[in-house]
Amino acid sequence: MLGLKMDDETAGRNYRNRAPGGPDNLVYIDRAEENMKQKGVVRRQFPIKLAFACTIHKVQGMTRTSAVVSLKHIFEPGMAYVAVSRVTSLRGLHILDMDESKIYANSQITAALRTMRQVNLDDMMPLLQITQAVNGHDTLTIVHHNTEGLPCHANDIKSHHELCLADVLCLTETHLQGSFVADSLHLEGYTMFKRNRHLSYTNVPQMAKQRGGGVAVYVKEHIQVREKQYVHNVTDLEFLALKVEAPVSALIAAVYRPPDYSVTSFLSNLGSLLDSLEIMDCHPIIVCGDFNENHLSNASKPILELFQSRGYVQLITAATTDKNTLLDLIFISKPQHCLHSGVMRTYYSYHNPVYCVMSSNSP
Repeated sequence: MLGLKMDDETAGRNYRNRAPGGPDNLVYIDRAEENMKQKGVVRRQFPIKLAFACTIHKVQGMTRTSAVVSLKHIFEPGMAYVAVSRVTSLRGLHILDMDESKIYANSQITAALRTMRQVNLDDMMPLLQITQAVNGHDTLTIVHHNTEGLPCHANDIKSHHELCLADVLCLTETHLQGSFVADSLHLEGYTMFKRNRHLSYTNVPQMAKQRGGGVAVYVKEHIQVREKQYVHNVTDLEFLALKVEAPVSALIAAVYRPPDYSVTSFLSNLGSLLDSLEIMDCHPIIVCGDFNENHLSNASKPILELFQSRGYVQLITAATTDKNTLLDLIFISKPQHCLHSGVMRTYYSYHNPVYCVMSSNSP
């Protein structure tokens, strides 16, 4: 027989007063016996298990397979929910002092829930709706996304509900270094092209030495594409240029402009890139990227003006960042080839992806 001295003098009343020599204040537990499967083997033990008591406020975030919850002293909205949601299954939940009036939410939360608008599926998954409607072999879906670091967001990109629909996925701020590409950075079914920041600056060594930046493009393996590795007269610009030959003919360039990079220098080098792309005589030309020029502000927009002077149209009109700025842009030389364009949603980056769906045939 095992005697336990309880902190609570009222605990275990039914098991007190069983001492051989007379009553005392201990709670007695009899030893249990169980015959095992092996012949002649008996297991004897005291059926006790370590347990502890804790206030509801102290168990927030805790996970347990079983718990005994008392609702007797609930005095705040949400306390009951915190208490009963600690266990992994209903089987492990034991409620004492059940009182439904103790289970309630803050009235302000209830009022706020009533005023929340219902999510529109088309807004949350625009590209999915569009690709299902188009569903053609003569279209090309291009997505640009500032990843704010490809190594730390590779798994997020792989599991994103719509990025996998991109035929050409252009990424900026990849933060890659060196020539080696880890297996974790490869996307199944895609061919990867990349250009790190230190390779992009010849005459601006201070930019080349800065961490971050970089551009990468993933292209689905069935698409015929060639990288334009050596673009004449283009230096000091973070970019990657590809020529898509089938199923849709197009020139695609992904560009990143660091926020501290001189606009004057950037415009000069960007102009050289556009000159070189136009000489290749392949249209449409799509230039996408994070240009760090807010197109929702009233300030001057020299980058936009440069593209417009050359006949390009900027496709994105809604904010692309958490601060309601429009920094992620898609310029196209032949806008009549664009069937759809817009902004997608992401949960892990300050920037939302932008997309355009192109057709080989203009309307």
